[in-house]
Amino acid sequence: MPRKSKEEEIKTSVLEYLAVAETHTHEEYPLDVRAVAEALKISPTTLYKYHLEEEIHATEQRQGGHAKLTGKTLDKRDSTAVIRDLKTALEQEREQKKNLVARIAIMEANAARLGFDPEEMYRPLLKPVRTVSRAGKNNNGRTQRKY
Repeated sequence: MPRKSKEEEIKTSVLEYLAVAETHTHEEYPLDVRAVAEALKISPTTLYKYHLEEEIHATEQRQGGHAKLTGKTLDKRDSTAVIRDLKTALEQEREQKKNLVARIAIMEANAARLGFDPEEMYRPLLKPVRTVSRAGKNNNGRTQRKY
């Protein structure tokens, strides 16, 4: 599989940045060639070379259309989106919790079926034996020579 060209990498990074910038205000994400180049840490000449300035200006116009949504309406929209995101995250956590409880119940049932007490699964493990092997050493700590 051939390697992606530098032009393709730059175009995708610019388009991703523009997609994010379009939903924010001009103060948060200024859209001109120099600001985009500075944000992506590339040269403005490169943006002109790949003819990305037209896309930047078009996104800037669309961002200007979104500028009417400011103040309380923007805060209200943001808070409802945050609440919606938190609710979906909560549902995912609840589902994950249900799955874990079901998995533990299956493990306990299998332990009882195999003939040992399921409560033993909750006992802490014993500490491992951490003695150092003295094999191959004589009494004064030096390694024995093999002839």
